Amino acid sequence: MRDETIPVLVVGAGLAGLSTAVFLGVHGVPSVVVERHPTLSVQPKARGQMPATMEALATAGVAERFVEAAPLGGETSVIVIAETVTGPVMKDFVMEMPDFSSLSPAPFAAASQERAERILAARAADLGAEIRFSTELESFRQDDEKVTAVLHEVSTGDRRTVTARYLVGADGHKGAVRDMAGVAVHGRLAPQSRRTMFLQFEADIAVALQGSAFGLFYLQNPALPARAATVVTTDYPGRYVLALPFGPDEEPDEERLVEIVRVACGVPGLDVKITDAAWSSSGDHITRVADTFQAGRVLLAGDAAHLMPPTGGQGGNAAVMDGYHLAWKLAAVLSGTAGPRLLESHDAERRPYAEALAEQQYANMIDRQSPHLRDGTEAEILDPMVGLFGYVCPAGAFVPEEGGAPLFEDPSRPSGRPGSRAPHVRLARGDETISARDLVGTGFVLLTAGGRDWPDEAGRAERALGVAVAVHAVGGADGPRDVDGRFPAAYGITEAGAVLVRPDGIVAWRCPGAAGPGDLERALRHVLALG
Repeated sequence: MRDETIPVLVVGAGLAGLSTAVFLGVHGVPSVVVERHPTLSVQPKARGQMPATMEALATAGVAERFVEAAPLGGETSVIVIAETVTGPVMKDFVMEMPDFSSLSPAPFAAASQERAERILAARAADLGAEIRFSTELESFRQDDEKVTAVLHEVSTGDRRTVTARYLVGADGHKGAVRDMAGVAVHGRLAPQSRRTMFLQFEADIAVALQGSAFGLFYLQNPALPARAATVVTTDYPGRYVLALPFGPDEEPDEERLVEIVRVACGVPGLDVKITDAAWSSSGDHITRVADTFQAGRVLLAGDAAHLMPPTGGQGGNAAVMDGYHLAWKLAAVLSGTAGPRLLESHDAERRPYAEALAEQQYANMIDRQSPHLRDGTEAEILDPMVGLFGYVCPAGAFVPEEGGAPLFEDPSRPSGRPGSRAPHVRLARGDETISARDLVGTGFVLLTAGGRDWPDEAGRAERALGVAVAVHAVGGADGPRDVDGRFPAAYGITEAGAVLVRPDGIVAWRCPGAAGPGDLERALRHVLALG
């Protein structure tokens, strides 16, 4: 049995695991990613990246690749609620993404998970990660200093012991890390335990797309198993995926599957070629959230931490953002510039959002696909603008202010308070229009309205703590210009004040007025759990 020592072991090479590896690499931390399957996913699965996710991907240098990975064949997407793919239709609409340009400088993207994983895997390798397929986590134990894991290489039968400072469980909703760590779960129970088959098939039903590049069909049909199913297009014209719930003991043969596809498409005798089938099971839950996202040196991300219906398309985005928000914290702790307690903020910040997101996705499922499950306990569906940009962490790695805040605020009227997303404000640098969000990268950023004491404060804090703080004086002689005059109000400071933004674009602290001796250093110590 061979031994090796690494900084971070990531279990699972899906969106969460690969994103964690990418963003760790951005911060200079190599990782080993192990995946029990022999390859990356060949199913399209989650599709679409929201602007906030694209901002994160831009810091890793892959945002443009995601834009280029969109399906060809049209500029629009269609969503249909119907009895079958070809009708009768209960509701349909061409999906046009909202204009979020006032909230983010980034675009939407429409990459499938199949293509997204490949982009992320290539970038993770570029940044120093090693990805090992056909390798499963057999067991692990942890103490105050490390995690010791036993890995089983399925193709050879070899076993090796890996010692890591931290382990990230990103092995999906069927993964073992959460259970091995002794973390319980909670959520909405399904009426009965079901498995979902994701059936890839080829057929000629392009007429139902109305010329769109992407189509999503929510089917409500008593002739289908469980009365409901979803058909979605893939990256390849003429190829589709049928997501179909089955009972726990059902094992349909190919002949029955072909007939189910014909019923779902509404075309008797349709020529159908089945190309792949994969099973997924959430057990007894429709939604499921881990009771904690941290167990000692084990941290959970993606579906291992939170499982939700796909209705709304935010599960994949949340998986990427879990890695984005976690990676800088791991890097800071590993480098010694932060205390280990910083990692407690992963649970404090990401779990409340996951809880809310799971309820939003469930409410969408009731509305679009399963009205028979409506019982009045569903959440009120949030305006997408609020849900995507308005989350305010109730606790975490920031200096809290008095008065508290709701879990979501109106991002069109941002508070700029610590724990919220740093607002997008248009700035100008020379002839180029940029965003305040573009100033966020891989380190801490201090945004000022021109107060003269802040550069000296940042220098003193950097010398005391070894933490680099980039200072940008908005409206100052050497800083970007405030195009619309919104910067001070959006961030809740005066012309003498400043705001500290974390590497992941979350407001960490703000000082409405002039700097006091040691204020910034004390704020950084609090954020980084030093002392």
